[in-house]
Amino acid sequence: MRRANRAIRLFNITFRKELWDTATSLSAVILIVGGMIAYGILYNLLYRPNIVHEAPIVVVDNSRTHLSRHLISLTDASPSAEVVATTADLGEARTMLSRGEAVAILYLPHDMSRRIGRGEQAIFVTLSPTATFLYYEATAEAIADAMLALDSDTREDMLWTLPITLQEALSNRTTADVVGNALFNPTKGYADYLIPVVFVIIIFQTMVMVVSMNSGGRGAMGITPLRGREIGFGGRVIITLARSATYCLIYGLLAIFLVGLLPHIFDLPHLASTLNLMTLLLPFMLATSLFGQAFGRLFNEREAPVVLITFFSVGLIFIAGISYPLELLPTLWHATHYLLPAAPATLAFVELNSMSATLADIAPQLATLWLQSAAYLLLATIPSHGFR
Repeated sequence: MRRANRAIRLFNITFRKELWDTATSLSAVILIVGGMIAYGILYNLLYRPNIVHEAPIVVVDNSRTHLSRHLISLTDASPSAEVVATTADLGEARTMLSRGEAVAILYLPHDMSRRIGRGEQAIFVTLSPTATFLYYEATAEAIADAMLALDSDTREDMLWTLPITLQEALSNRTTADVVGNALFNPTKGYADYLIPVVFVIIIFQTMVMVVSMNSGGRGAMGITPLRGREIGFGGRVIITLARSATYCLIYGLLAIFLVGLLPHIFDLPHLASTLNLMTLLLPFMLATSLFGQAFGRLFNEREAPVVLITFFSVGLIFIAGISYPLELLPTLWHATHYLLPAAPATLAFVELNSMSATLADIAPQLATLWLQSAAYLLLATIPSHGFR
């Protein structure tokens, strides 16, 4: 009984001290509030249109033929883009682009029709800045669809350029209509696809930063009063779990706003039930906080972890298996998927929240997160030169 009371007292002291250290640290508060609240709102506002229609395009037509005019009309007919001007001067088109009168330039060279007439590959050039990615996506899609439509319209006239055997094969071949539908994102909205992923990345990055900063700050000040041999393995486990409980409490409350409220405000996918979200977030936050403590022991400077973690956003999205198939990743990066809590959590969150999956469907990810929690708990409590 006395041992249990001592464990509860140690847990309580550590929990309150970690909570106080975090609440009184300006840098930690800025990271938590700025990362979880401000960044969550800002990212939604930036991609609020979700789908862009009638993106303005200026066409530089140096071909001035029937085929070039047909391609321009096909591009203008796309719901994603609108041809606002046609010119033969590339400099004028660049001026319109710099003034914001257009978001892309379609350049048609003088030999376009001659190349097509010879059965050669024609060249089209598209100039579009990626500062506004939604406009870039809309114009690229509109121009690509117009090119495919032009190819379909002119392919029959190009049969004479092929050998006789190929002409006969093509003439006897039946056509097929291919209809594509984006699963779980029928509108092909960029925000619907990406922002749910970003929510998990925000939680992971900011929590690891704050936890590592606190650990690095203790190392910088030489605060290592709880040495491994003085308190034993059980005491180290209690201290580590108490610190994790602090961050799980803070981020658990903020996660209600980030993954619970914001999807409703900005009309993002929100198919997961509250119970399923809690079942996922608990091991994810526990694994992340323990990873942060283990990772933070590598530093003796408070700001060092922030510099390393800040630039991992794009990499985390890739190794999660969202923007690139997990099965096609190289062996090293595939293995990294199982080392960082953000990767399986992101994959599971998208399945729950955007694909209406069940807990049974994300069981492998849940198992991975619990195993990570156990592994990082061990790493965070192994005594080195001092336990902090």
